Amino acid sequence: MANASVDLLSAACAHLTGRTENRTAATKLDRWKPEDWRAALLDVPLDERAYADRLTVDRSVEMEALWAWWSDPEADDRVSPVTTGYLGVFLLTLVSMHRSDRIRYLGEAYESGEIAGESPVALCRKLIADPQVQQAMKGLYAPSESDGPVAAVWNTIDFTSMEFHRHGTTSIIISVYAKPPAVGRAERHALKCLIYPHLRTPAMVKATKDYQRDFGGVRPKESPLVTVWASHDSWVFMDFVDGPTLTDHLRSIAGKRKEPKSEILRAIDVEQLRVLGTALLDAMAVLAEKVGHHDDLTPSNIIVQAENDTTVKLKLIDLGVNFLHTRILPGAEPGEAGYVAPEVKANGIGGPRADLYSLGMVLIAIGGIPRTTDGTVPDQFYVASVGLARLLEDLLDADPGRRLIVSGIGPGPAGFKEIRDLFVREIEVLEAAEYGKPKTLRQRVKGIVPGATEVARQRAIAKVRKRQAKTTDKATRPMQAHHLRQAKALKRWAIACAFLAWVTIALVLTWWSRDLDLFWQAKYVEYANFFLNRSGDGIPFLDDIRAADYPIPDAWDNLPVRIVALTYALTGVRLYLNIFADMTPHSALRRRGWKGVRTAAASFMMRATAIYPFIYILVPTLVQRRWWVIFSPLGIITVAVMISACLWFARDANARAREAGLSTVPKGEIMTLQRMESWAPVAWLYAVPVVIIGTFLYNDRLQDELMYAIAIGLINMGIQYVKNTGSDAPYVRAGLTRAILAAERLDVLEGKSAKEAPKPRVEAPVKEPVA
Repeated sequence: MANASVDLLSAACAHLTGRTENRTAATKLDRWKPEDWRAALLDVPLDERAYADRLTVDRSVEMEALWAWWSDPEADDRVSPVTTGYLGVFLLTLVSMHRSDRIRYLGEAYESGEIAGESPVALCRKLIADPQVQQAMKGLYAPSESDGPVAAVWNTIDFTSMEFHRHGTTSIIISVYAKPPAVGRAERHALKCLIYPHLRTPAMVKATKDYQRDFGGVRPKESPLVTVWASHDSWVFMDFVDGPTLTDHLRSIAGKRKEPKSEILRAIDVEQLRVLGTALLDAMAVLAEKVGHHDDLTPSNIIVQAENDTTVKLKLIDLGVNFLHTRILPGAEPGEAGYVAPEVKANGIGGPRADLYSLGMVLIAIGGIPRTTDGTVPDQFYVASVGLARLLEDLLDADPGRRLIVSGIGPGPAGFKEIRDLFVREIEVLEAAEYGKPKTLRQRVKGIVPGATEVARQRAIAKVRKRQAKTTDKATRPMQAHHLRQAKALKRWAIACAFLAWVTIALVLTWWSRDLDLFWQAKYVEYANFFLNRSGDGIPFLDDIRAADYPIPDAWDNLPVRIVALTYALTGVRLYLNIFADMTPHSALRRRGWKGVRTAAASFMMRATAIYPFIYILVPTLVQRRWWVIFSPLGIITVAVMISACLWFARDANARAREAGLSTVPKGEIMTLQRMESWAPVAWLYAVPVVIIGTFLYNDRLQDELMYAIAIGLINMGIQYVKNTGSDAPYVRAGLTRAILAAERLDVLEGKSAKEAPKPRVEAPVKEPVA
């Protein structure tokens, strides 16, 4: 056994594969006993570079050459069949390590890769199907008879039924059949065998040995947990779980999606979040109740068993810390290491709060959004839903003690149920937001009319928020109740904005049609005139407030005010609904000093955006057409002030968040917020000539009023409508929402610190001695 090492094993492979003529090493292999093979397999270098440095051959070259020899029926038989079986296990070990490295470090898909013209899975299936390899596996992993119950379970396994199932990061999973009574029921089982070189790590050996003790127990078939019958130093024996992993399932769904024009426009998969996300949270609640925590919650450790398109069951497998994640270099997040909580990667210690981090990352993957390199919530969630982004931030904080502080939920079974309720509420809102979105050609044509469905859509969302607010206990969940009240109030503003926009655009188009003599006398106008005992064909009240020198119809002279009014109306509704709807800088906790001033300024300008554009449009449209040259620069100045107020708040919130070490805020420049920062100088520069020209026009110092109106209309539609409130809107919404949630998070942290701060002890007054 003294000569049993991977060096001798590799030298024997070099002879068998025709790379050397020295057959001494191959001859020695035939004399090896199982303990010699164990020693040699334990000696295999763990990574590709170490393998090449020690054995002077690339691991990939070794695999391809060994497979070519092992699978060639014409190859000369220079070793015994028993040795051939053990060499098959050696090849199986190399392939498993190779796939683990490629998936973890290079992010390769599980199905990808090729070895000697074979897929790794197909190659391993052929190896495991070989009777000699089966016997070698049995001999290498067998426990001693003194192991009692573990040995009893091992002896029930039918090793001739072995079939390769899949690779793990540190193991291979094989399906086998076993006989009762040791395993309770005669069904297909899974034998998870630790790859031999990893047996050099005591922590892995202990975790594998204790697996049945920590996570075992007979589980009902409908349980998300798997029954574990026995575990030993190098293997775990459990019920077999059929079905694809969540990784495979999500990849198949992603293949059916169309790629967006830009990454910020990538749509969140609300349907999968509803189906898979709620199922995952249900499973986590059961796990927390029965076991405690997972510690390695990644998509490859979740099995999807779909009953139909809307109902799935999830099985949680491979519980416990994956110690390979503790070997990931800081800042490197290849493969599934990015799903693991920072504290697990730092010290190998998990817990309930570590599962919260992994849960957030898995939910992002289910939503169909690639995770960020720095572990922050992707921008698409801030665009789609403030509430969902807030929940994900609360799960993904790098500091375990800061997770769920805003939601006010504790970890554990009850906590996961509350997270599920909160999650479902936000999914309901996202589903309501789909109301009225065009699906057919007719609906798309109808949707061209501004505001055609927006009022109804905002009302549908408001109904959902109203119902949710009624069912939330204000006493036990004050923060959640506040967020729902806040969302309900914001939705009222959105409805008001949509209604005002619809009325404004309708009035502008009506007045324009009257200028062109296309106006027809509506019945409601006739009834109103009759009721008010008013003669004429005009519109009651509206025509009464029109200035005497403002004639209708007058198509040519009224054309400037119509152009400017319509383009400002279209831009105004998009500005609020595409950016500021569902957004407020206020939090449940009051801010004082300059923080309070910044908050008030940003909040006032955000809400004003829902109203002022339509006031600035309707006054010159209905009262005095010449006033448009006053209200136009006033509108631009208001927009510039709004941009400055929002940036004033956002920059301060981000700076304070970085100073406090909030991991939910990117450390570098926030690219989404930079879109709005580019607006500020343009808006103020644009305001200067508009004010000057508008003043000259109003005082009759300039005469080209129509050309000026056309220029403003083109700028409104080209820059404001298409760019600022169109293509830039998702970026700005994401940047502002991130800053708002950062400020809210800081409020909660400061409030928590103030409560936990020790109060100064009041010393009893010292009495002066009486003379």
